Amino acid sequence: MRRTSAVARGMSAPDSGAEQTPAAQLPPWMRRPRGLAGWAGLSVLVAAASVVLLAIGLVALVVALAAWIVRGVVWLVLTVVDWCWFLVRGYARRPYPFELKPPLDAADRAVVMNDTWVATLPRAIGLAARTAGFLFAPLALLASAVGLVLPSLRARPYIAVFNVPGLEAKLVGLGRNRGYFDDGSEVSVMPYDAFLRESFPQRADFLDWWRDPAAAQRFEPASSRWNTPAHFSGLALGPYPDVLGLPGLALTALRRTRIDGLRELFISQREIDDLGDPDLDDRADVAVIRVVSVDDPVAAAAGPAADPVDGTTAGTDARPGRRWIVQFPSTQTWHPRSGVAPNDLTADFVALSMQETTLTRAAVEAMRQAGIRAGEPVLVAGFSLGGMVAVQVADLSEREGFTVTHLVTAGSPIGRYRLPPTTRVLALEHILDTVPRLEGRENPVIVESGHIVSARVAGQDAAEWLTVKAGPPLPLGYRIAVTHHSPSYAETAGSIEQSPPSPQVAAYVEGIRPFFVGEQVIADYAARRIGFDVPRPAVPVYFHSTVEYGVTRDHLRVTLRRVPGVIAVDIYQSRTGFPTAILWSADVLVRSLRPWFEEVGRASVYAGLLTLLSRERGIGLHLRLQAKQTPGVTWEATLQRMADGRWRERVDVSFDTDAARAEWADLLMPSGWTSQVTYYDATAFG
Repeated sequence: MRRTSAVARGMSAPDSGAEQTPAAQLPPWMRRPRGLAGWAGLSVLVAAASVVLLAIGLVALVVALAAWIVRGVVWLVLTVVDWCWFLVRGYARRPYPFELKPPLDAADRAVVMNDTWVATLPRAIGLAARTAGFLFAPLALLASAVGLVLPSLRARPYIAVFNVPGLEAKLVGLGRNRGYFDDGSEVSVMPYDAFLRESFPQRADFLDWWRDPAAAQRFEPASSRWNTPAHFSGLALGPYPDVLGLPGLALTALRRTRIDGLRELFISQREIDDLGDPDLDDRADVAVIRVVSVDDPVAAAAGPAADPVDGTTAGTDARPGRRWIVQFPSTQTWHPRSGVAPNDLTADFVALSMQETTLTRAAVEAMRQAGIRAGEPVLVAGFSLGGMVAVQVADLSEREGFTVTHLVTAGSPIGRYRLPPTTRVLALEHILDTVPRLEGRENPVIVESGHIVSARVAGQDAAEWLTVKAGPPLPLGYRIAVTHHSPSYAETAGSIEQSPPSPQVAAYVEGIRPFFVGEQVIADYAARRIGFDVPRPAVPVYFHSTVEYGVTRDHLRVTLRRVPGVIAVDIYQSRTGFPTAILWSADVLVRSLRPWFEEVGRASVYAGLLTLLSRERGIGLHLRLQAKQTPGVTWEATLQRMADGRWRERVDVSFDTDAARAEWADLLMPSGWTSQVTYYDATAFG
C-alpha cells in the first residue's frame, strides 16, 4: 500500500514537545477453552446471580403492585375532582376556557382536568403574590441578620417592610453575590441593520439585495463577507456551499414597514422578539427596540393647534404633526445568569423590584438616537417585560425630556407604578394570565371624566388608566402558556378595536388612532449589555427536544425551498411568552405572491408543518409570506387546534401603500377583509 506523507499532501503537522512514550495497552492473545476450575466458578456465579435476580424480581413485583394501587387512588381522586369541577363549572353562564362535557371517557376527562389546571393556577399565584410579604419577610430579615457574619448573604434592603418589590430586590441582591441576576449598568445601542453588518454580515448583505428594487433577480453574495468567517480565518475557503440556505435570511428580511392599528402593534411584538436571534440558534444575541416615526402632513401644514394628540408643544422645538410609537421586547432568555441581551430573566426580576433595568436605559438611548424631541407625542407599548419597561420609560419621560402621552401594555404587572399626569394608560390582561398577578396588586382604575372608581390614596398619577380583561381562545392540552402569549394578546387587541367594551375604551382607541395614520418610518435598534459577551440560551435546561434541528425541520425547510419561485425559508421556534409557549414559525421569501395563491395552496404547506406539532411540543403554527416583487405586501396566518378538534386559522394581510392594496386586494382579500378567522374540520390537513 502506498503511503502519502503529510508533507506530500500539503498538510504540515503541528509541533509537539510532549514526551513520545506509548500509552499503556494489552497485547493480543488467543482465547483457550475453559478448564474445570473455570466451569466450577461459572456455576457458582450463575447460582448466586439467580438468587439475587429472584429477590430483585420479588421486590419489583411488590413495587409494581404498590404503584398500581397508588395509580388507582390517584385515578379515583382525579375522577372525583373532574366530576366536582364539571358540576361547579356547569352552572357558568359562559364556559371558559373550555366547553366541558361529562368526564365519562379519557378525552373528556382530559379536557376537564385541563380546565381545572388552567383556571386554578393563576388564582393560586395571585393569592401567593398577595401574601408573599407575610410569608417570606421573616426569611428576608433572617438573611439580613446572617449577612452580618456571611458576606454572601449581605444584600439590600437589609431591614424593610417587605412586599413583592422588596422581596424581589432582596432576591436580586442575593443572586448577584453568587453570579446571578447581574443586570449590569452600561448598554450599547445601535441601529439593528448596523448590528447585522457588524455581527452577521451575510444577513446584512442579503438584506441589502432584498430591499433594493433595482437589484438583479439572482442574489450574488459578496465573497469578502461570505467566504472568510473569523473562526476559520486560518483556512483557505472556497465558495459558500448554499448561500440562500443560511438560517436567518428570511427572518431578518421579512419586516413590516407600517403599523396600522392596535392589533398590528402586537403582531409587531412577535416580530421584534424573534429578531433578537438573527442566526436562529435559540440564543438571544440582542434586544430589539422598535421606534416608529409618524408624520401627518395635514396636521403639519395646519400647525400645532390642529394636531389631535399634541397639546404640549408650546415652548418646545417639536415638529407639528410628528408623533412616535416606541415598542419594547419581551423576555427571550430564561437563564438565571445574565447574557449580552438585556431582555432576560434578570431584567424581569429587576423590573418587578421596581428598579431601573438596563433595557430601560437602552430604550431611552434609542429614543434619543431616533431624534424624538420634547413636546412630540409618544406612544410607548410592550408585552410582558416590554410593558414594564414601557411604564419605566413613561415614568422617566419628564426627566429625560420626552412627552409620553399614551401607554399600552399587554400581560404586564404594572399596578404599583406611578405615572405622570400627562399619560393615559390602556392595560390588556387575560383573566387566566399568571404574569399580571405576580405583583400582588390590581391596576388602578382612573377614568378621565372625573368619576374615579379606584385610585391612589395620595400622590400624582396618570390622567387615565383603563384595564381591559379578556379570555382568548385556547387550544387543547397543557396550554397555560397560551394565556401569556403576544399573538393571543394581538387577538384581544383586535377585538377591542372592533368592539370596545366600554365608552371609555372606545374613546381611548379613537384617541390613539392618529399614531397609526400618515407617513410612517420604522427604525429598529439593537441593545446589548456592555461587559457581557455570552448570548444565553432561551432556557437553561431542555427537558424535551426543542432546539435540535431534527430530520423533520430540515426536511421541511429543504422541501419548501424546492418549490418554484422560493428564495429563502426559515423554520424556527418563536418564543413570545413563557419558555414553554413555542409557536412554530415558517418565514418564506418568494419572487411573486401570485403562484402561492393560484397554484401552490397553503393546505399542503400546513400538512407538512403540522408534523412538527406531532414531534415537538408547540401551541400552533405561524406562516409568513413576502415577495421580492411586492415587498410592501405581507401575508401571514396562525393555525391552532382547538379543544373540539377543529383547526382555527387567523389570516392577516398588511399593505404598505394604497397602490399595493389596489393591486393585490382582490387576490389576497376575496371578501374585502384584512383579518379573518376560519375554522376547518379536524381532517382538513390530513
